[in-house]
Formats: sequence, C-alpha cells, structure tokens
Amino acid sequence: MSLFFRRVIASAVLALGIVPVAAAQLDAQSGSITGKVTDASTGRPIENVGVKAQAAGGQAYGGITGPDGSFRVVGLANASYTVTARLIGYESKAVQNVRPGQVVNFALNQAVSTLSQTVVTASRARPEKALDAPASISVISSERIESTPAVTVTDHLRTTPGVDINRGGIAQANVVARGFNNAFSGSMLMLQDYRFAGVPSLRVNVPFLFTGTNEDIDRMEVLLGPASALYGPNSSNGVLHVITKSPFNSQGTTISVDGGERSVIRTGVRTAQKLNENVAFKLSGEYMQGRDWEYNDRSEPTLFPSTSNVPAARRGLANQRDFDLQRFTGEARVDVRPTVNTEAITTVGYTKVGSGIELTGANGSAQIKNWTYLSVQQRFRWNKFFAQAFLNSSNAGNDDAQDASGTYLLRSGQPIVDKSRVAAGQVQHGFDMGKKQTFTYGVDYIWTNPQTGNTINGVNEDVDNVTEYGAYVQSTTRPNKYLEVLLAARGDGNNVIKGQFFSPRAAIILKPAENQNIRFTYNRAFSTPANFSFFLDLIQSPNVGGSGFDIRARGNPPKEGFQFARNCNGSALGSLCMKSAYANGGNFTGTSAAAAFPGAIQALSPRLIPGIAAALQQNGFTAAQATALATGAVQYLGSRSPTSADLATRVSYITAPTTAVTDAQLQDIRPLAASFNNTFEIGWKGIIGNKLRYDIAGWGQERGDVGTSAAVATPNVFFGNPQQLGGYMGQQLGAFFASQPLGLSLQQIQALAGGVATALTPSVAALPVGVVTFANQPSAANAIYATYLTSAGKIWVRGVDMAVDVSATDRVTLDLAYSWQSRNVFQGIDGGNNQPLMSNSPMSRGSLGMRYKNDDNGLGFDLRGRYAEAYPVNSGVYATNVAYALAAGQTGAAANASGGANRCSPAPAGTFCYENVPEQFLVDAQVSKRFDLGGQRLMWSLNATNMFDNRVRTFPGVPEIGRMIMTRIQYSF
Repeated sequence: MSLFFRRVIASAVLALGIVPVAAAQLDAQSGSITGKVTDASTGRPIENVGVKAQAAGGQAYGGITGPDGSFRVVGLANASYTVTARLIGYESKAVQNVRPGQVVNFALNQAVSTLSQTVVTASRARPEKALDAPASISVISSERIESTPAVTVTDHLRTTPGVDINRGGIAQANVVARGFNNAFSGSMLMLQDYRFAGVPSLRVNVPFLFTGTNEDIDRMEVLLGPASALYGPNSSNGVLHVITKSPFNSQGTTISVDGGERSVIRTGVRTAQKLNENVAFKLSGEYMQGRDWEYNDRSEPTLFPSTSNVPAARRGLANQRDFDLQRFTGEARVDVRPTVNTEAITTVGYTKVGSGIELTGANGSAQIKNWTYLSVQQRFRWNKFFAQAFLNSSNAGNDDAQDASGTYLLRSGQPIVDKSRVAAGQVQHGFDMGKKQTFTYGVDYIWTNPQTGNTINGVNEDVDNVTEYGAYVQSTTRPNKYLEVLLAARGDGNNVIKGQFFSPRAAIILKPAENQNIRFTYNRAFSTPANFSFFLDLIQSPNVGGSGFDIRARGNPPKEGFQFARNCNGSALGSLCMKSAYANGGNFTGTSAAAAFPGAIQALSPRLIPGIAAALQQNGFTAAQATALATGAVQYLGSRSPTSADLATRVSYITAPTTAVTDAQLQDIRPLAASFNNTFEIGWKGIIGNKLRYDIAGWGQERGDVGTSAAVATPNVFFGNPQQLGGYMGQQLGAFFASQPLGLSLQQIQALAGGVATALTPSVAALPVGVVTFANQPSAANAIYATYLTSAGKIWVRGVDMAVDVSATDRVTLDLAYSWQSRNVFQGIDGGNNQPLMSNSPMSRGSLGMRYKNDDNGLGFDLRGRYAEAYPVNSGVYATNVAYALAAGQTGAAANASGGANRCSPAPAGTFCYENVPEQFLVDAQVSKRFDLGGQRLMWSLNATNMFDNRVRTFPGVPEIGRMIMTRIQYSF
C-alpha cells in the first residue's frame, strides 16, 4: 500500500474518533438564554443593549438586543450564570442564578433618572413624570439616601439646585428654596407623606424632629418656586416632600449602623411584611447620639438671672451649653388594599430629642431638652379620590413655667412650654373629560391650637387658636401632544387676618419632542405669619445691659397692630407719650428725659452715693463726712425739677442708642397680613440621547408686604446732650455744696461740684429713663417690646437654577448644579436692627460632582465640590455689622455698653459683632461597596463632608463647622 493511501486511512480513522467527542462537547455548550429589554418608564423596547452572561470564574458570553429589544446569548454550558444588561444612559441591571433555557427580561431605568422618575409634589398627589411637571423639581432617590450616612434629611440636600441650607451644627439646619432664609425658619413647606412636618404652633421646620428613619425613605422631592395654588398657605417658597416606602412594595428587614467623628453613633432598623394580599405593615426606628461643635454665643450670660421668669432650680446657676446630641424616633404604618384601586393607610410617628440646640429669631438659641413630637395620620385613596386627616402634637419637655427639666432659652433661662397641636383635614378629587381635559379640585382645613403654659404666648394663652380654610381647582388641557395649558385658582381664609386670599396659577407647557419640556408659568402665592407672630409674649433679654429694662418679644395683635400714644403734653418729641418707672407712677406722660430726672437720680442713689463719696475723700473729706455729704447731694439732685430747656431729650432704640429717632420716623405698626409673591418663570428641561439631562429655569419674583423677623419696636428715652447734663448737675451740686458748712471758697466749691458731675455724667447719660410704648395694648414701664413688622414696600429679585447630568459611560455620571439670585441686600426696605432687609443667602452657589457605580462588583464612589459666595445676615437677634452688648459675665462685658448698627470697625467697648458668612469652597467624597449574599445584601459606605476641614460658619450665632466623616454598615434580608 502506498504511503498516500496509508495516510488517508489513518486520517479517516482519526476523524471517526474525533467527531463523537467534538459532538459531545458541542452538545454541552449549545444552551442559550433569551429575553427582552425595555425602558422602565415607557415600556418601549431598547435596541443595542449589551447583554452578558457569566458563570462564576468562567468565560463571559454576550449578545446585543435587536430593534424589538430581544436578545439571545448562545453557546452556554449547563451552569448558573449572572446575566447583566448594560447601555450608556441607562442604569445597568443584573439577574443572578440564571440557567440556560430560561427567559430573562429587563426593564432598565434611565441613568439620568431625576426627570424620568414619577413625582407627586408638583401637582399635589397626582402622579406624573418629573419631566412633565410644570415646575422645577429635584428627586433624591432611595439608593442615594441608603448609601449616604446622615443624621437628618437635610444632609441629602447639600447639592440640590436652588436649595439654601444654614447649618447650626451636626443636626440643626434651616432649609429654604431660592433664598430668604432666617433663624427659626418655616418658610419652606415641609411634608412627610403628605402631612405637615413642622412644629405645630411655632411653624418652624426642625429636621431633627422628623419621624421615621433614613432606611424607610423612598425618595425626597424638592419643588422650587411657589405652590400656593394647590397647597395653600405657607408654600410660596417651595416644598420639600419626604415620601416613605410602601410595605407592599418593599418587604424585608434592613438594619443600619452608622458611626463617625464627633462621637456620632446611629442605629436604624426597618421591617416590612405583607400579611396577605390586602394587608401589609412596616415598623421603623432609629437612635442617634453625638457631640456637636462647640460655640460660645457672647449674647448669653454666664449665670442665669435670678428673675421670676426663670425656674427657681435654675436661678443663679452657671449657664453652660450642653453640646451632646441625642434622638430616638420611630414610625408604624399599616396599609390596607381591599381592591386594586383602593387603599387606606394609617401611620403613627414619634420622635424624642433628648438634647440639642436650636436657633430662634426672637430669643436667641434654645437648649432642647426632652422635646417630643407625635403624629397620627389616616389616608384614604379610591381611584382619583384622596382624603386624609392628621394630628401633629409637640411637647418641649416642660409642664409649666417653673419646670427646669425641659427646653429653655439660653439668653434668659426661661423654660419653653409648648404642648401645641395642629389638626388638618384635606380632600382632593379629579376626573378626566375625554383624553384632552383633566380637572383636579379639593378643600383644606387647618386648626392650630397652641398650649404654652403662659410662657411662649404669655398673656395671649387663651386667645391664640388659629383656623385656616381653603379650596382650589386646577384645569389641565392637552389640545395635542405638543401643548399643555394649565390653569388653577385657590381661595383661602384665616380667622386672625382680614380679608380673603386669592392664588391663581397659569402655565403653558410646550413639548416639541418626547423628552423635551419648555414651560412658561405665573404663580401668585401667599404666606401667612406663624402663630407666634401674633401671640408671642416672652422675655427675650432681662435687664439688658444693666439698664433695668427687659426686652420682651411680643406678637403683633391680630387685625389691630400697635399704636403709639400721641396725646401727651410736655413732650419733647411732638405729642408722643412715654412710660417711665421714674415719672408719673409709671403711667403715660410726655416724652421727656427732664421729667424722669428726679426719679432716675433717686433710683440710682445706691450706685451714685459710693462714687460721690469716693470723689469727696480724694478732696480731703473723711469717710464719714464724704458718705453723709454724698447722701445729701444725691437727695438734693433727686429733688430738682429740670425743664426740657435744662435737659434735652433723645429718643433712640436700645440697639442703637446714639442714633436719634424722630417723630416722623416713629410710625404706628400695621397689623400683620398675608405676604403675596408674584413669580414668573421660564423653564426648559429634557433628556438628550439618554445621556444628557438638563433642567434650567429663569425666574423673577415680586415679593410684596415683605415681613421681617422680630425687631425692637419701642425706642427708649435718653438724656440728649451729655455735656448739658453734666453742666446742669454741676450747677445743682454747686448750689448744694454752697449750702453746706464746708469751709471752702466759691471757686473750690465750683471745682468740687464740676469734678463730681463729670464723674457722674457717663453713667447717668447712658441710662434709658423711659420708653415710648404702645397705647392700645397693656405695656410696662420697664419693658422694651420687640415685635413682628410688615413693610409696605415691594422688592423684585431674579434668579437662575440649573442642573445638568451627563452619563459619560455606563458607570460614570457627571453632574453640575448652579443657582444665582440678583440681590441679597435690599436697601430701602427695613429689615430691623437699623439694617436693610436681607435674604440671608448667597447670590451665587453651585456644585460639581462625579459619580461612579459598578453594578457588577457593587463598588461606587462620589467626589463633589461645593461653592457659595459670602453674604451678610439680618435675622432677628442675629445680624452682621451690628454691635451687640456683651452679656453679663462675658469677657469685656460692661454696664450700659452702647452698640448699634454699622459700629463694628471696631466694635465699642463692652460690645461684639457677628461676622458675615464667609465664602465657602468644600469638597465631599464617598465610597460604597455592596455585597450580594444569596438573597440578602450587605452594604458598606464611607462618607466625608468638608473633607479638607475648611471650617466655616453658615449663620451668625453658630459654630464653625468642619470635616465630618461617617461610615455605615447596612444589612438587608
């Protein structure tokens, strides 16, 4: 046999042996996985999605979706695979434990998901895509919230466009939209699952008192701009809505443990279970403790006063802030769904803050002790009908005005008794007329019942209930798929404000393409003053500067305001009347320092006699002679009756005692009214190529009836000319010394009298001897009243809010947020403290960030920079560029110290100034890792805010806040 044939036969035999083996191997790798990929928001198929199947430690096999979204991954061995679907512009998804022959379908969420998420806040409980909402709205997702260790919900808002946060520490924060922040702010409507989340009668937003836990938050929606047409009062400056998870949609248990700097420890637990197809429940709880940044406010005395408004157990003790933080909160909820379109939800929430510090605009900082907050809510929904009723109650921890176990004011030691309640009922319904017309309408009722034990509301305790009611209707017309016209109107009433309030809303929304939205909107929105603005009656600063006068914060009487008495004879300021403890028995008399001179000298005699006696001893008199002669001299001065020609009068505010107030400047104080804002806005938002999201809004706002925080309203009466005062006292003392057998020549007597008068003049000249006060309300001769004012002026402010997200890859997202407003100081509008109105917020602020997320290995990290311009502040007792008297016991404190506006370069002796809020550039970073353990999940995260410890304060009267590093371990099963 030839060599050729031998080779052919050998090859054939070999082939016959190989074929069965190859066939067996091919058969082992002939499995496939099929499925379809769609858009989670639209349900439409997605083309060109990369689908990968990979066994543990094995080779990866891939496929691409076709025009109909379908895919097929072939050549798979019989094993368990993790199948991942990935496309730039969408969040990748993975399904584990998939075997060949199975079908796997994916519904991918757009990676730039803020605009594609469903929101309910913009149209009040009516679900819609954020892209379609007729307003600027931001969404913070549960994923971002879960991976970020936080103490309060405001920690998740740091980079939200249009949002300003003034932080007072780890937990304390004031949050507003588009500027106009304040201490003790409640201007932004805060909701938690559709109910009010503020403190009832005080109507202040205290995020530390929110019920529930971070683990239970489904999302947070932030609506910029006014919303009164639907929400009614107190929504003219935006809405923050915290929405928690449904137990039907998020079953299981999550346990989190956080720890970090400042000794912060936090533990949160949430569990949700479905009892059957119709009933589900959830329970959540959280405990947190830490130690805040330390700060000494020099307006707080080092010892508590021994006055009657301070509990006996606190009088005279050292006034030391407690910087420890402690909070417990929990929430229970039961959902019942008897049919597909019907649900009833019952929620009970409770929070107790054992210790903390909160700023107030009228009375300085409060030391929180044992403050509790309780809410009970019942919601019902049937198709498009929605109704709810809720009751929020607050307890500041004190039973009465002599209780020392609860919350108190650090400037006065006075306890806060607040057992207030707010109850509300709301009903909403909607219906469609064909496919092009939708109507939504509803009614609201709010009842506020303060219970302050005669502390916060003092003499007004029995007349301080407030009732509010309103109704609204909204029409949405869609003539075609490119155009939507929205019209809304609302009417409201209030039992403490005259008149009715009308809030219209109009919007034209153009949709030139599926993912484009251009809107032109107009809103007229209103806010009503908080309950305490009408009924507050509380000592703010006792015996201010050693003057004998208390500054008392007092509400502006409903529908009445304050009127000064202008019918007194002998007044040095028109016909204005004053009250003085030194004249006319403390009753009204003509505004004249001369009239108060005798009584003032008599009242000052314990302080004057030792000073005169010391001066006489230096002139050779014995101690006994000097004391007797000084006593006689003071008695003689106290018997004189000078005229206004002898002693001039100056009327000045105690906060600016060297600045005279004229009769024309001292106007009656109008009653508080609703504040109306007219806002015009142009917005453009959209998604391009599933990679770029943008939301840009330009707005202009006319703010009318601009209200301020509490400011001193009753000026004091001083001696107007110190040189004249000294000359007059020298004359009188000369006459007295001449009548005494002193054996001195006339020249010696005049020199002695002049020297004594020169020594007395500073203390007498700085003494307020009366107060120009109110006639239509009870007023005390030793009380200076700070109250709430309404300016008749109007201001115009413009701004821009912008948010841009770019999906650079399927794992990397870049984002930019920027906000600008045209003004933050409004000259010509009185903001109190002899300063103009201020928005207390930066004109320019923004953030730039990068986020990496790898769903394959669970690794993610964020890097972000934040910037804000410097700005001044004028908010109640916290104002920059104003010199305040140092409180008793503070280093450098002096009796009768004289401060005032624009006196900070340098501040006069015995005073201090709060500094402007400085420019800020801060860097934050975060890393997280998720571990899938079968059907369970473990997550670890590390978060650093202000990573480079650039210590800044964001408001007067608060500490400089530095770096905060926190870590979290979270286990879900």
